[in-house]
Amino acid sequence: MDFTLMFAVLLVCFALGAIVLTLSLNPSVANQEENRIQGTSFIPSQMFMNNDGLGGIAVNDKTLQFCLLKNPECPPRMLHISHLVGSFLVKNGEILGEGKRTGPKALISFQKIMHSHVKKLVRSSQASSSQPGNQRIDLLVLIHDEDDPLHTINFLDMETKEGGILYEKALGTANHWHNVLDGLILQADRQARLQTEPDQDGTEQPMKGQALTGRSS
Repeated sequence: MDFTLMFAVLLVCFALGAIVLTLSLNPSVANQEENRIQGTSFIPSQMFMNNDGLGGIAVNDKTLQFCLLKNPECPPRMLHISHLVGSFLVKNGEILGEGKRTGPKALISFQKIMHSHVKKLVRSSQASSSQPGNQRIDLLVLIHDEDDPLHTINFLDMETKEGGILYEKALGTANHWHNVLDGLILQADRQARLQTEPDQDGTEQPMKGQALTGRSS
C-alpha cells in the first residue's frame, strides 16, 4: 500500500477514535439537552410539576437560577435567586413554614407591601379546601416583581385522610421544595451582603445589577 494512502487511513482512524471517545466520556451533554425546559435555555438540576401538569418550579443549583412554570399559554419565567423574596408552605389555609429575605432594604419594604396579598392568597386556598375531608398543600413563592409577584405550586388538592400515604407524600415533597427555596434565599442574602457597599454616610447602596422585575425576555 502506498505510504501516503496508509498515512491518510491512519489519520481517519485516529479521528474517528477520538470522536467516539469524546462522546463516550460526555454522555451527560446529550442528557442535559433532553432535560432542557422547552422554549428556554434552562437545564434544571431538579424540577417539580403540579399533578395537573400545568405548573411547577425548577432550579439549577450551579447557575443559581430558578424557573417558574405555569400553564402552556404562559411562557416559563427564568429568574436569578436575587429575585426571591419569600417562600410560604401552606396547608389548608395555615402557614406551616416561611422563609424571607433579610436584605437589602428594598426587598424588606417589598415584603411588607406584599404581606396582605400573601394572607389573601392563603385565605383563598382555605376556601378551596373547606369541603369536608379535602386536603390542600401549597407552596407560595414571592418574587420581587410588582406586576406578578406571587407564584403558587400545588402539591395536594383532593379528598384524602390527613396522615395517609398520599397526604404524607405530598407534604414531604412540599417540605423538600420549601427547604430548597429557603436554601436559595440564604444564598441570595449572602450575595446581597457581598454586593452591597456602604456609602459615605453609612447608608446601603442598591445591589449591583438588581432589577425590580425578573421576567425574562
